[in-house]
Amino acid sequence: MKIVDSKGMYTILIDKKNRVIYEKNVGVWTNEDLNRFLNDYKNIVFNELGNDKPWAKLCNLSEYEVSSIYNGLIEFFEFSIDNGFSDCAIISNDCLVNSQIHEVCKRIYLNHSFFGGIDAFENAIDWLESNGYSLKSSSTC
Repeated sequence: MKIVDSKGMYTILIDKKNRVIYEKNVGVWTNEDLNRFLNDYKNIVFNELGNDKPWAKLCNLSEYEVSSIYNGLIEFFEFSIDNGFSDCAIISNDCLVNSQIHEVCKRIYLNHSFFGGIDAFENAIDWLESNGYSLKSSSTC
């Protein structure tokens, strides 16, 4: 199942069978963007996955910019963890984005790793597979 934001700020692809979410976030986000995103997770993603087993995310932030949504991100990630979120591979070459997201993940004790450069997607997939998930690189957003 694929979810595309009405304002083009994100795309979410749900691989229910392998319990992996492929996500691409773009631009500078507002609280309104984060609220739409959270609503899509609450109303679609969590219902699709259920919360009886852990799930992972491959998050492409290569076109995302640091945004003033830090507290909202923490709440979103905490809510996600309560619904089975366990591992996050993050694609980004931006030091500021990496710093913001690392602080959020560290604060909520989320298992995460950053990947950049030409082999970022392959390395992110390898990392998630080493954490017990099955992935196919052709499924990414």
